[in-house]
Amino acid sequence: MSTSRLRWGIIGLGWVSTDLVCPGMKKSPGSEIAACLGSSAEKGQAFAQRFGVPRVHATLSDMMQDADVDAVYVATPNALHKDAVLAAARAGKHVLCEKPFAMSVADARAMVQACRGAGIVLRIAHQLRMEQAVNRARDIVRSGALGRVAAISIERSSAMPPRTTWRKDVRQSGVVFDVGVHLIDQIHWITGQRFAEVSAFTHPDRTLGSPDDQITILGRLADDGHALIRATREIASPENNLVIEGTQATLVTSALRFADEHVLRIRDAKGTREERFAASPNYDLEIPAFESDVKGKPSGLPTGEESVHVVATTRAVLASVEERRIITVDE
Repeated sequence: MSTSRLRWGIIGLGWVSTDLVCPGMKKSPGSEIAACLGSSAEKGQAFAQRFGVPRVHATLSDMMQDADVDAVYVATPNALHKDAVLAAARAGKHVLCEKPFAMSVADARAMVQACRGAGIVLRIAHQLRMEQAVNRARDIVRSGALGRVAAISIERSSAMPPRTTWRKDVRQSGVVFDVGVHLIDQIHWITGQRFAEVSAFTHPDRTLGSPDDQITILGRLADDGHALIRATREIASPENNLVIEGTQATLVTSALRFADEHVLRIRDAKGTREERFAASPNYDLEIPAFESDVKGKPSGLPTGEESVHVVATTRAVLASVEERRIITVDE
């Protein structure tokens, strides 16, 4: 970085960029948006006008040759993440890549190796790691206060707008990629355990060629705990909660989405105690978190190495849906 602020190039100008992540960049005193690249010149110009961006690039190559860009935020359609990340590695630019990180384990490993070889920071935009209530739950689990984690379940809902353009492509779309990958990462983040085996089914059935709007995943963790994930776009009033059951105590949260306050309750032989947290502005928080990573101070955002496991687990989930059997997670 040649300035005191991290200068961003935005690759992909969809609603996640425009409505969620880039407003966080504008709020952060440690960042500025230096350039953008969209799917059309019109989209690029509209984005530049909205956010006061000085340069609109026409190609990925032009973006990577921009000496005034220190880091890129990759928010392209899911199947195009690899090309953008590898280009950034060749150009020596740090990367914040949207989830899902990659479409295959081989691609994920290639992306990680390229960034490691270039000496650049690679982080994946699992912004749910920024949530204060979730981090408190993680601290409690990691402290051993619950005992051995015997079971963990997590549910998260998403809005139900019509799927358009690339989001109709079952190979790179569906609630498994919209939300499910977040929850796989959350379980790894909270428990410190990786998935060993998974079984899953979807609605609609992905084997019929349509992206899923609901997925249920049953997993066995490395230490033999059980994990249950439900990601949905179909439920009108979902719980959106987290339940962690240990051999000594149980932790339950209130809704972790669409609520201004999150309540965390721990129940053990002594009774129930309660903690309350204001909902965290996760998209705003992931920007200074990434800035911290660039400065060599780990923030908690997942590394590429961690996200290889998320990709491997996701591929196992999709294989289970396809093959109707339990699948071993193979990294």
